[in-house]
Amino acid sequence: MNIESGFYALSGLAFAAVIALLRNGDHAKKLIAYYIMAGSIWIVYTIAIAKTGVLNDFSLPPRVPLFIVIPSVITIVFITGRPSFRTVLEKTPLALPVFLISFRILVELLIYGAYRNGVFPQRVTFEGLNFDGLVGLSSLIVVVLLVKKMFSLQALLTWNIVSLAVLGLTVYSFVSAYYFTDYVASTGNNEFVSFPYLLIASVLLPIALFLHVFSIRQIVVFRKARGAQVPASGML
Repeated sequence: MNIESGFYALSGLAFAAVIALLRNGDHAKKLIAYYIMAGSIWIVYTIAIAKTGVLNDFSLPPRVPLFIVIPSVITIVFITGRPSFRTVLEKTPLALPVFLISFRILVELLIYGAYRNGVFPQRVTFEGLNFDGLVGLSSLIVVVLLVKKMFSLQALLTWNIVSLAVLGLTVYSFVSAYYFTDYVASTGNNEFVSFPYLLIASVLLPIALFLHVFSIRQIVVFRKARGAQVPASGML
């Protein structure tokens, strides 16, 4: 499998992984149907906006964060905060979203592979400012600790916050490399805003963010309901 196919395959798997969470809520079939419909509309939107060429403008303000990242962040925060989403949070094992976050290991490897192929600057890899792979690796450790009930809700919250900070640094690595340097002007390389590489900002980043927000909202729900101890549902 080449790097481009890898981005498509991983995006499809990440998209499908969210269904594993939605299956735990009440009216799961309806939730999944809405998710598939919304996801399809989102993909059509990103394809359409990419074809307009507006993302090819690398002047300020940064177009990809403005038209792709920010709308996805607002949508994720809104949806996971809805009362109808609460049963999904309550019935999903704590370890499941943490386990799914391990997909960031593969994202990191694909980004590095794309860099080796001349698609991305070094700055956006683990040789630069992107340490997402460490979050993916640490998530597997956290899963084991949760299953063994050796990880408190406070520790899980701290891990999520640190992981979100790392994700923020990854976003900064892309924004700074493409919008605050002469990388595009000097190399003519703007593949970041074309498919499949646009899937990083339009699918892989939002799903990583969604999983962390999901986990944090779970912590809030379980704290209110059962106190600060990891509940039995923390098992996979």
